[in-house]
Parts: sequence; structure tokens; C-alpha cells
Amino acid sequence: MDRVERMMELLITDHVKFSDEHKQLLTAQVVLTDRMDRLTITMQELAEAQKHTDERMGVLVHTMDGFIRGRDKA
Repeated sequence: MDRVERMMELLITDHVKFSDEHKQLLTAQVVLTDRMDRLTITMQELAEAQKHTDERMGVLVHTMDGFIRGRDKA
């Protein structure tokens, strides 16, 4: 009977440990999901800002090209 009680105690202890680890895993998953959502938003904002930078750079290149070509003719 002692052997069965020890095995049951071991199973209970292992189950409690597993349950605690499972709760930690679920918490980590929630935190990770939240951070991924924030990262996604940040990346979308960055992509939009990059579009504006590309547009402004294109205008600058076009302006400088016109300026340089104008100097070559003079």
C-alpha cells in the first residue's frame, strides 16, 4: 500500500508541476501574441513611412537631375 501511495503522490506532484508550467506557457503565448500584434502595426507604419520617403527621394532625384542637366547646357 505504501508503494501505491508514493506513486500517487509522485503523480500528483508531477501533475501540479505540469499544470503550473501549462499556465506559464499560456501566459507567454498571450504576451507573445500581443507583442506580435504591436510589431505588425509598427511594421505597417514603417512601410507607409518608407513609401513617403521613396516618393520624396524620387522628387529630389528628379529635381537634381533637372538641375544638373540644366548646368550641362549652360
